[in-house]
Amino acid sequence: MDYNPQRIAQILGLAVSAPVPPSVIALEDAIRGGFPKSALYNVSRAIESDPGRANELAYSVVPKSTLNRRETLTPEQSERTERLARLLAYAEQVFGDAADAVDFIHRPHPELAGQRPLDAAATELGARRVETVLNALEAGLPV
Repeated sequence: MDYNPQRIAQILGLAVSAPVPPSVIALEDAIRGGFPKSALYNVSRAIESDPGRANELAYSVVPKSTLNRRETLTPEQSERTERLARLLAYAEQVFGDAADAVDFIHRPHPELAGQRPLDAAATELGARRVETVLNALEAGLPV
């Protein structure tokens, strides 16, 4: 899997410093420092077009009461937020289209025991399983 840190940063709505695009190391540093809570809302809206569902997704990462009190996410919350953006960016790369990537994220997949990639990505191990499916699709293997 080839990570595209610039696309991940765009999905998160993080400032992309020109002329040098962000690197994986820069994303790691941002995670350690904590993303602004807007990053969570940005990735949620990229995955869910319905505002209510986008909020539900955001609150599944950070409880509503906690999110309302914070301006900055914890490193753990930032890592979960980045995970969603990374999977979306990779799906976009594999499918070549943002709408197809979102469709993939919402559609149950047999290689994920019938789970939707979005649900599997709730844990790091699940996200790795989603990446394995995307790797196979990118390589042209049947999945």
